[in-house]
Amino acid sequence: MTLHELRHTYASTMVRNGAPLIIVAQALGRSDTRMVEKHYAHLAPSYVADIVRRLAPDT
Repeated sequence: MTLHELRHTYASTMVRNGAPLIIVAQALGRSDTRMVEKHYAHLAPSYVADIVRRLAPDT
């Protein structure tokens, strides 16, 4: 396992457990959330729920 894989797993786990993206970005040494949003936002529970609600047919 490489350092990159460990870093990715760490960030992915944080996002899946509901950590705000700014906190994940700071934990990874980033000054803003752009890269975190690009690579990890889809893992956030609220992101998935928002997409499901948006794409669900109106009944």
